[in-house]
Amino acid sequence: MSKVVAVVGASNNRQKFGNRAVRAYLRAGYTVVPINPHEREVEGLRAYASVLDVPGPIDVATFYVPPERGEAIIEDVARKQIPEVW
Repeated sequence: MSKVVAVVGASNNRQKFGNRAVRAYLRAGYTVVPINPHEREVEGLRAYASVLDVPGPIDVATFYVPPERGEAIIEDVARKQIPEVW
């Protein structure tokens, strides 16, 4: 079973790192969960507004957002008990 990776700041803009990360994790065989409150889907995957909205556990959260957004989101990561953050 592959690790579940939440890409916080996932985007449909293929030039942004949030999109590049989604594609890279998919190519590496991870289960990818895009997190972005402004997207419904990213690279064909259902996007969630928050890590708290994702059913089931998340193994890793990766951040592709400005620091001030990341500071607010990290509290949700702690509540979701995600053990690894990048």
